[in-house]
Amino acid sequence: MLKVNDINVYYGNIHALKGISLDVHNDEIVALIGANGAGKSTTLKTISGLMHSKTGSIRLMDEDISHAEAYKLVAKGLAHVPEGRRIFLQMTVLENLEMGAYVDGGYMKDGIADAFNRFPRLKHRKNQIAGTLSGGEQQMLAMARALMSQPKLLMLDEPSMGLSPILVQQIFDIIKELHKTGTTILLVEQNAEMALEVADRAYVLESGRIVLSGTGEELAQSDRIKKAYLGG
Repeated sequence: MLKVNDINVYYGNIHALKGISLDVHNDEIVALIGANGAGKSTTLKTISGLMHSKTGSIRLMDEDISHAEAYKLVAKGLAHVPEGRRIFLQMTVLENLEMGAYVDGGYMKDGIADAFNRFPRLKHRKNQIAGTLSGGEQQMLAMARALMSQPKLLMLDEPSMGLSPILVQQIFDIIKELHKTGTTILLVEQNAEMALEVADRAYVLESGRIVLSGTGEELAQSDRIKKAYLGG
């Protein structure tokens, strides 16, 4: 589904990503975990075309997308839910969903029905201005909007950030349900325990480098991971 090979990304003179290589197979959940500033969000931004690497390559379903423009990648099957949700705050819930379907207007009716079936709380608030939703509802809307493009690969950046424990569990239940229905997911998450619980495989980033990888279960049992991220 996705193959990232030796990408190096800079913010001015700051070397943010240092030779990152990773892959995501069809129907997997792959997690990227690490501390703030490790390069997790930059990795997703580079995959989705918001930033570009000076080296290496990025392939989506065996097509080189290394230099593709971000908006074109949506039509190729890639959806990115960014950190901070970035919904259209002045639009209604329904209008946000309609914006998510801009690459395939023919799917609009079925997509909205699917979104309301998957996120019932949004159905009850479909005519509500998105900026007045709770944090959890805004996260659900951001995810639902991304799914309107029928992505092959869904990238989620910190979906649990700022949410109460109950809402975090709800978001992760939705992630697991999406996985069961065939969506491939690349998940960036600071809540390492929850991320490793749902992940088939995971990568650990430190200071812009991948320092460890393995199955979610393997990393959850790693003494290094327990000490650094799980409070063990």
